[in-house]
Amino acid sequence: MFEQCLYPKSIPPDVLDVFLSKGWFRMGQSIFTTQYVLFDGRMYPSIWLRHDLKYYSETKTILNLKKRNKHFRVELKQANITPIHEELFRHYKMGIQFNAAQSLHQLLNGYSIHDVSIYNTYEINIYDRNQLIACSYFDIGTKSAEGISAYYNPDYRSSSLGKYMIYLQIEICKKNGLDYFYPGYFVPGFPHLDYKLDIGTACLEYLDIDSMLWYPINEFNDEGIPIEYQEYFLD
Repeated sequence: MFEQCLYPKSIPPDVLDVFLSKGWFRMGQSIFTTQYVLFDGRMYPSIWLRHDLKYYSETKTILNLKKRNKHFRVELKQANITPIHEELFRHYKMGIQFNAAQSLHQLLNGYSIHDVSIYNTYEINIYDRNQLIACSYFDIGTKSAEGISAYYNPDYRSSSLGKYMIYLQIEICKKNGLDYFYPGYFVPGFPHLDYKLDIGTACLEYLDIDSMLWYPINEFNDEGIPIEYQEYFLD
């Protein structure tokens, strides 16, 4: 299997749980799965991740994140794209080295002209006094949630707001009795996504695509996995 994608008219919360447990993930108003991703003309393996929240505990890394960001105000609400969010997203894109969606509307809704979502999506807003400096989105199922995207003001890069928002999402899921949090995938050999491995490591699992079973991340071994699977020569 290279990639599969579905465009359902709705995804009930319990069905989203099943999709996530099998390595599927949101993309716009669709849901997809893949074993490989293309970065910089090379094909890499994608390794799906989840947090088993019954094993979650606050590590030294998390405590340092909380201390570093304790003076910011955090707001949780149903997702709602505003011009302020779009402006922050545009500012964020100027400070990154990889391709991102053209807009938040495209990120969450794909190319649909409608704002009706098949997902139950919440947002976390982080404010420095009255200034919005970061935002992240996550979808809620019955017993699990998926973290979709996070963006922040590049001037606050030293605050590690991307990692901090993963921590906040996990905390919200844990407090509301969810079993799993899915942060997407990481890519061996492509360090840009390695930040996902730094939060909640004790409860982090990866999906073994051969057995379709989840194992602790500390058992992951990339031997036999082609880090640079294939190089494309593009005209």
